[in-house]
Amino acid sequence: MRLKPDSSVPLYVQLQNILASQIASGELRPHQKLPSERELCQRFGISRMTVRQALGSLAKEGLIYSRPGKGVFVADPTRGLEVRVSLAGFSEDIRRSGAKPSSVLMEARLLLATPELAQALHLFELEEVVKVERLRLVNHVLLALHTAYLPHRLCPNILQYNLAVESLFHTLKKVYGLRLARAEQTVRAVLAGPRELKLLGLSDPAPVLSAERTTYLDTGEVIEFSRAIYCGEWYKLHFELDPCKEQ
Repeated sequence: MRLKPDSSVPLYVQLQNILASQIASGELRPHQKLPSERELCQRFGISRMTVRQALGSLAKEGLIYSRPGKGVFVADPTRGLEVRVSLAGFSEDIRRSGAKPSSVLMEARLLLATPELAQALHLFELEEVVKVERLRLVNHVLLALHTAYLPHRLCPNILQYNLAVESLFHTLKKVYGLRLARAEQTVRAVLAGPRELKLLGLSDPAPVLSAERTTYLDTGEVIEFSRAIYCGEWYKLHFELDPCKEQ
């Protein structure tokens, strides 16, 4: 596998994802020695600092460990990270699981509702819709590609907020005073398409989970329709989409 210098995903994250995938698949087995920093630099054409960033992140996740004077080895793989998906939002759900969430904003713009989006959001065709597409990461490892669509009239000017950092659901509740009441979600197993393979750093063919969610306000209006492609063999998703309790 090769790194992609023109990608929006940092090089150290790409290397981290490659090594994590090899560990998850069994290509790199527990207690197997990893290539040296110098070998990784030469193999991927990157700096030693980039390699150390990737290895440091993997060590924090418990995927690798160091033995002074002997090198870096694969740890027993981390399994069973249970993510309880609720209306609290991605970041809060991941934090509750004991992990660190982050996002890479791929696209944020206004568009006119297509017939499909109009039906999903209960809008008229050509009404303004907000599109927010983000790569979701857990402990700096890619978890999902998530695309959300919202009626712009319910959250005007929401694109002025930094949605790579700020929680979308938190912004809807705290800034716009919207009350998220419930959601309906369907999940099925599919093969990743060319774009998902590229963005998530997967090898073809790659089975993934495809999720579609419709989120409703207490008024009965649809506030969000979203699609997500989830990857990562050590993730267990637990969907619980009842109203969340405010802290």
